[in-house]
Amino acid sequence: MSALGAIGEGLAELSVVEDGSEVALSAGGDVANVCVMAAHVGVATRLAGRVGDDALGRRLERFWTEAGVDVRFLRRDREAPTGLYLNETAADLSHRFTYWRAGSAGSRLEPSDIADAFFDDLGVLVVSGITLAVSSSSAAAAADAVARASGRGTQLCCLLNHRPALGGDIGRLAEIARTCEILIGSAEDVDVVFGGFDPAALARLGPREIVISDRDQPVWAMIDGEEHCAPVPRVTVRNAAGAGDALAGAYLAARLERRPGALALAWAVAASSLSVQRDGCAGSYPTREQTRAEAERLASTAGWGAPA
Repeated sequence: MSALGAIGEGLAELSVVEDGSEVALSAGGDVANVCVMAAHVGVATRLAGRVGDDALGRRLERFWTEAGVDVRFLRRDREAPTGLYLNETAADLSHRFTYWRAGSAGSRLEPSDIADAFFDDLGVLVVSGITLAVSSSSAAAAADAVARASGRGTQLCCLLNHRPALGGDIGRLAEIARTCEILIGSAEDVDVVFGGFDPAALARLGPREIVISDRDQPVWAMIDGEEHCAPVPRVTVRNAAGAGDALAGAYLAARLERRPGALALAWAVAASSLSVQRDGCAGSYPTREQTRAEAERLASTAGWGAPA
């Protein structure tokens, strides 16, 4: 089976509850999270990027390795620290994120960091709006990787993940998204990048597979010309950080395992809904067994994945 590869930053994550009585150190970074979730599901994954040659960078490498992610293509940067962010959860379950990533190792990713061997036997390459926005060199690395993967016939997946605070070229993000076979994002991202969530217009964009989430609303998807609408189960949300990355990782893994569209959506929604019931980003992700059991339950419900 082909592997999933991702280009971008990894970040150390500090999760803190409202009163500061609990602090946990874990791992984050959108494409790194996608790799972790896909690896949990059982797909071979690899991550290309930079971490600092410091204790946090080594901890991230250990976390990803233990999760099943191939870290051979990570570069340790001796001149910049590993990026860090604070994930604060308030009593009303809202989140506040504070980042220390300017000048970080991850932001210094450049095209020459990515070895040719990274693309060997790659079934899908994942790039994101964050990788395109975090720095000019990171954007160049993502664009170069897209071109190299496309030249090998590798499927391309764009995670919109537009972050206004990072800036970035929305036009460039939209252009890369249109060239990809797979597009995954939130309704909010779609509204900003493409000027509105219009299923008919999205279907004409270019990607063969499009998956759009919208908080607790049904996940909309267009897969190989067939429309799907997948309800999100009602659960007790503890921390929603990283849920979209879990959805993307599980969906891509299921498709690499050649699961049909509706069932792949069930795996995606299952992973996302299970992750929000625990604290943290990648540290909250369910196992393959947990994801499969919930996906089978969802897929067995009447009308699962039917058109809206």
